[in-house]
Amino acid sequence: MAGSEVENARCFLKYYQTGQIVKDFPDAHRGEMKRTDVRVGLFGLTGSGKSSFVNTVSRCVEGKDMELAMVQSSGAEGTVILEEFGFGGEGTDKPGFRLLDTRGFDILGEDANKEMLAILNGDIRDGQFIDRGKSIKTSMLGHDYQLSREIHVVLWFVKGTDPRLESGTYQSHMQFLRMQLLNRAMKTLTIITHDDELQRKGCTEQQRQDIVELARQITGSDRDQTYFVTNYMMEKPFPTERVQQVLDIVKIALNAAEHTIRMRQSKRKQHNRMVNLSN
Repeated sequence: MAGSEVENARCFLKYYQTGQIVKDFPDAHRGEMKRTDVRVGLFGLTGSGKSSFVNTVSRCVEGKDMELAMVQSSGAEGTVILEEFGFGGEGTDKPGFRLLDTRGFDILGEDANKEMLAILNGDIRDGQFIDRGKSIKTSMLGHDYQLSREIHVVLWFVKGTDPRLESGTYQSHMQFLRMQLLNRAMKTLTIITHDDELQRKGCTEQQRQDIVELARQITGSDRDQTYFVTNYMMEKPFPTERVQQVLDIVKIALNAAEHTIRMRQSKRKQHNRMVNLSN
């Protein structure tokens, strides 16, 4: 049964097209849904496992035993450009969803907020070098409604063994970003990585629950949308239950993204109505 569930989930994602889950988008512009791919933003501190997750999704969805995204290693900075990786849409001329691998942060603050907002708004594009020495221009309000360019759901990555979790180093810096996500009617899923390391260290169930609560304080996600993950490593066994978990996370993210798109379309219609009334 487990094998058939994996194949069903894999098939769904390989052929997925935007709008396949929610189906009803009453406030969409003509042809808008055909132009829009679900865009999943991967955010987190440096070394939290974002690029590894891209490779894990590739392995689980497409069966490719290769690294699409560059994984940070000792002496290397990792992702320095915004990279988009398309999945789904098999048999069509465009993917159904994209994973956007963003540049990791060593610290969070005002500059990080502006960079993340620029990515959320679509002002930083695929292949664009993220130069942190330059000022980034982007809307701080989220009223541009460029839905085909925007991020539609956020996966926030937290390394489960990161000592900064317990020290509370960066919880306070997330408040502004969380408000921006709320304004955009956007969900955040929390991905706690390096679960295999936690298990090797004998992490108890209570300690795991404590990690979940600490991570949720950072991201603001719901408890049932917080996941422990072990990323795939090339040529290493990857059990069926882990494959199923990754596929399920992606499906949940797509569901949340489609609801965000519909809500953003409704907010756009309401915003335009108010602008017209004021003119």
